[in-house]
Amino acid sequence: MAERGERIMRFGVAVFVITVIGAGAAGARETSPERKALQRYCTGDLVTFCDGMAPDSPEVQACFEKNMSKLSPGCQKAIKRYNRTRNRG
Repeated sequence: MAERGERIMRFGVAVFVITVIGAGAAGARETSPERKALQRYCTGDLVTFCDGMAPDSPEVQACFEKNMSKLSPGCQKAIKRYNRTRNRG
């Protein structure tokens, strides 16, 4: 039973981390479709490849960059789309 609770807790942390990835954006961009796509498509990859990292750390971004080729196609696409949008604004 403790294992299930730990998984639920890690999932919650993962969702938080995905939310923090876009924290540099302000105002309306915080609820952008690109940020929502990160949350939707990258949460599982975050738990798989970057588990245990501090949610607001640069290590999470570095982890995604390091593991980009291993990430799910949906997560890869969401990250690329998010980065394109962030670089424009």
